[in-house]
Amino acid sequence: MKERAYEILDKILDFLFPKDEIVIRLEEHAKENSLFYLPSAEETSYSFITSLWSYRDRDVRALVWAIKYRKNKTLAKYVGKVLYENILGELGDKILFENTSRALLLPIPVSRKKLLEKGFNQTEVIASAIKEFDTDNILIFNRDLLKKRKDTVPQAKLPRNKRLVNLEGAFSVENLGVAADKTIILIDDVTTTGSTLREAKKTLESVGAKKVLAFTIAH
Repeated sequence: MKERAYEILDKILDFLFPKDEIVIRLEEHAKENSLFYLPSAEETSYSFITSLWSYRDRDVRALVWAIKYRKNKTLAKYVGKVLYENILGELGDKILFENTSRALLLPIPVSRKKLLEKGFNQTEVIASAIKEFDTDNILIFNRDLLKKRKDTVPQAKLPRNKRLVNLEGAFSVENLGVAADKTIILIDDVTTTGSTLREAKKTLESVGAKKVLAFTIAH
């Protein structure tokens, strides 16, 4: 019943705010698993971050915005598949075939204020899509472990020298023991300077996380 209500809401939103041609084309390619033409992202300043595509590309920006502001399920599913494949590549044989604990899959949280304004967190949407492809159950999806302690100014609106200060103390860990000695996979939509992911990584390492990797749609 709840899913049916969401389907009706989606149709109403599509009627009131029609999708543009780029998003429609992206959806068609995603359904055919043929978004290979999207340009790869350049490497970020931090080796622990992996980004899929270049945010300079118009189609990539449209894809990110469709997920971030419209909760586009078709595109989120495709992104989830590609990110999951990348996560498997980074984790390697150790976690797949050896007797090691499963990795934690954590979406970068938003503040309570932003969650109330928009109604959803796009990184949770992406992480949920990733988990759908985890048939071997190597990832533990935990949306509540990492919390946003304060409502920060969007990083893109700040000069580079103020971005790190803006995020200091922005995150907290709800259950300190859960992250200890764990490999953690952070999920975000876009990497700009990497400051958000760096602060989240620092917070998790401070409570004993063994290894922190981050994956984003674009950079």
